[in-house]
Amino acid sequence: MSRRFLLVLSSICLLSPICRADVTDPQPIFVEGYAGKVSYKPGEELSLHVSTSASKFAVEITRLGARPEVVFSKSDVPGTESPVPENASSHGCQWPAALKLPVAETWRSGYYHVTLKAEDSGGKFFQRGKRTAESSCFFIVRAAQPGKNSRILLQLSTNTYNAYNNWGGFSLYSYNGRANVQGHRVSFQRPPGSQFSNWESPFVSWAEGNGYTFDFAANSDLEFHPEDLKAYKLVLSVGHDEYWSAPMRDHLESFITAGGNVAFFSGNTCCWQVRSEDAGQALVCWKQWFNLDPLYRSGDHNLLSTLWSHHLVGRPENSLTGVGFLFG
Repeated sequence: MSRRFLLVLSSICLLSPICRADVTDPQPIFVEGYAGKVSYKPGEELSLHVSTSASKFAVEITRLGARPEVVFSKSDVPGTESPVPENASSHGCQWPAALKLPVAETWRSGYYHVTLKAEDSGGKFFQRGKRTAESSCFFIVRAAQPGKNSRILLQLSTNTYNAYNNWGGFSLYSYNGRANVQGHRVSFQRPPGSQFSNWESPFVSWAEGNGYTFDFAANSDLEFHPEDLKAYKLVLSVGHDEYWSAPMRDHLESFITAGGNVAFFSGNTCCWQVRSEDAGQALVCWKQWFNLDPLYRSGDHNLLSTLWSHHLVGRPENSLTGVGFLFG
């Protein structure tokens, strides 16, 4: 084989995408994560579960209110890429904790936004240059001593955030699901979607800017921490508060019966009944496919995961809120 032929062949190979393929080619850069729990009390250990293509990433935690308050920042956190299970949407990612830290006593009750950032220098031989990726997750800090700083509790619509979140491929809706498939179980243990900025954030900014102080809670705190309710005079629902479990509703109605007050500054409230699973780390709701819910065949339909106003459940939301979403 002549030297000239070899040179021509080498030139063709260098121009060919197939020949240029190499393990050193730059891969897409990403960073994603979630908090280990939806809500924490000061003194508890916060865990952040992060998967990233970068060897290191940065974290910044900010309380969102009338004014953003940065409470924690750290760079050069060791990063690793974790696999995404096929059932991540329904049963979570099961990623290890990349960072653990105590929720400080100085962190006020509120909604905490976590910014995750990663960067690299691109490929080894081409596509070189600084590249960055950024994503976010959230958690809620409850009051260390319920009712001490405020007798008003604002419950955030975290169940609804999770219901619409299609990370991993599926949500409780078909319109944003893979192949238009509707899921019936959604996990909080995956990078979240949040609707806080849509409704609750403007309300909190206005209220705190005008001198009001709230304690904050997640939807699930009404189910798993009902003892906190007795410290308050008023519970507020402000956002898209669509998905409620029976224990949530039972505990709030008991609060009202005992003389507590509730204000619903929101629409589509308490529309779908859900069931919490995995100690609050997942929600189940079969919605219009209620006949596929395992409870349907049991004959006990009180906890059927469908509309609260469905005749089999017989507990329409207007008996709590005064108004109904589907039937006016």
